[in-house]
Amino acid sequence: MSRNRRAGGGVRGPSSALTSFLAGLGVEPATRITTWGNTSGLNADGTGNQGDQPSLAHDGPVINPQDQLDPAGAVTAHNVIAGPTDAGDGTVELKDENRKRKRGVVSDEDEPLNKRNRAASIDSDDLDANDVPPVESSKPSSTPNVIAPAENVAPGPLRAVGEFMECGQCAKRFTVTAYTKEHPSKASTYLCVNCCYTLGLDPFAKVKKAPIRKKAPGKKEDRAKVVHYEQKKGALALGDLCIQLGDIGGINMDKVCKIISKSRRLTPETAQLFYSADRDTLAMYDCTRLTPEAFTAMAKLCPKLTSLHLHLCGQLSADAMTAWGKSLKQLKRIELFAPFLVRKDGWINFLKSTGKRLESFLITQSPRIDLEIIQILVKSCPNLVELRLAEIGLLDDACLTILQSLRKLKYLDLSAAGTPLTDDAVIALLAAVGGQLEELNLAENADLTDVVLPGIAEHCPRLHRLSLRNVVELTDEGVADYFSLLKKKSRPGLEWIDLEKGHDLQDNSLRNLIAHSGNTVEKLNLLGWKGVSNDCLAELATCKHLKDLDIGWCRQVTDFTIKDVLEGCKEIQSVRVWGCNQLTDAIPRKKGVQVIGVESHSI
Repeated sequence: MSRNRRAGGGVRGPSSALTSFLAGLGVEPATRITTWGNTSGLNADGTGNQGDQPSLAHDGPVINPQDQLDPAGAVTAHNVIAGPTDAGDGTVELKDENRKRKRGVVSDEDEPLNKRNRAASIDSDDLDANDVPPVESSKPSSTPNVIAPAENVAPGPLRAVGEFMECGQCAKRFTVTAYTKEHPSKASTYLCVNCCYTLGLDPFAKVKKAPIRKKAPGKKEDRAKVVHYEQKKGALALGDLCIQLGDIGGINMDKVCKIISKSRRLTPETAQLFYSADRDTLAMYDCTRLTPEAFTAMAKLCPKLTSLHLHLCGQLSADAMTAWGKSLKQLKRIELFAPFLVRKDGWINFLKSTGKRLESFLITQSPRIDLEIIQILVKSCPNLVELRLAEIGLLDDACLTILQSLRKLKYLDLSAAGTPLTDDAVIALLAAVGGQLEELNLAENADLTDVVLPGIAEHCPRLHRLSLRNVVELTDEGVADYFSLLKKKSRPGLEWIDLEKGHDLQDNSLRNLIAHSGNTVEKLNLLGWKGVSNDCLAELATCKHLKDLDIGWCRQVTDFTIKDVLEGCKEIQSVRVWGCNQLTDAIPRKKGVQVIGVESHSI
């Protein structure tokens, strides 16, 4: 009895314990089964069918169809038959082999059958080991086989791992894995493992990813740049629209200039929107970004100006002022706020050039105006009607003596003088120029006292607006006597009264004020009158024409005070109540009236 332990080049997969045991007894498969459980690969007589391609495991190597061994070494009850070997002899031989293995005396010649040898052995004298054909190598061939792909497989995308697809080569279903390969000649179709071997592809090769191209690093300066993006939504702002349109007419020109100045977009380029050869009035409210050259060009492009108002003109130079005096031949009114850079020669040249035609000279915050300039002003411009020398550092009592020659003044503003003015100098000035005065501003002069009040009442019979803001030396008795004197002399009622921060002013001052000017006052500032009573404040309801009222820091103000004011003052538009801590959320309201400064609203 011969036993072929090793088939020439036989390749098997793992087998179960039962398969190994039966193979050791010489029990071999009668017919070869495929991975799919059929025997289509063999004829009835046990010989292989050379016309059909064997069906193999999806992950196994390709085996020659003449080899009738199951590629996975699977042996089951329905496909095995007893071989010609005697069962008894096999049992004795197995016992002898086990006995030798235990003793450790198994020789190479008597080596026990391993799983692969058992599967390939044939315990029959009728079979010869040399007749068993060798198994083909599982390694992919260097030259791929040229086999026509299946025509009935429709191209499509690769499905998810674990799903089934039809092989683009053999049209059989297989399970998609992470290593599934695309057919080399039929795009969008994919191969099973067996067909990968057939076509010379490695079915378990890793898929190579396309390399990610890295951007070449730019210069360090470029990497450090920060790009700002600005997104505009909706309609353009009015200022931008007006800048694009150019000339929009003179009716809305002042409103447009305020809008552009509010955002500080008034530049030498945008300022040309407001220049015109036929303009006689020009007002610009924020000239911070205008250059000295722009101010010079302004006079050349608007030669017919009669009134010029510039706010925050910090870059206005002496040369520009000199150019204005030569170019603006019709200028009668000039109003400048903060012309810091204008030197003495610029002021002198301008005043001499304008001369008698100048009627309004309104200057705020200029450190270069001194006694000499004021002398030239009075001598060159005797027809002044409006004069403002506010926040002038070199203004003192000596300057007031020179101003006594200006007999046509209707508006006089000497607020916040660099050297506080005295009562005697002010009274002497009012005695000379007060006959025509309609508006007087002596605010922020801390040395003025009650003494100046009778002089105002005596020498200013036409006065309509008075500002004594922050004149802290005024007393309740002095202010009460002033309004009593005005009523006694039958002076017309005042329209604007500013007595802010009159800390000593109380009920007597307010009652006499209402008695004299209650029917005419439109704007009243009582901020800081902390001692005035609630009952006296309620009398403000008799001021029928009152429009703007400031009673901030009047501690006795209540909700009922506001109610009386809103009901009694038919023309009231705004009420300021900062510091009035007795007001509540129940404060009365009135349509069209702003109540500003309620503390409970800001908490």
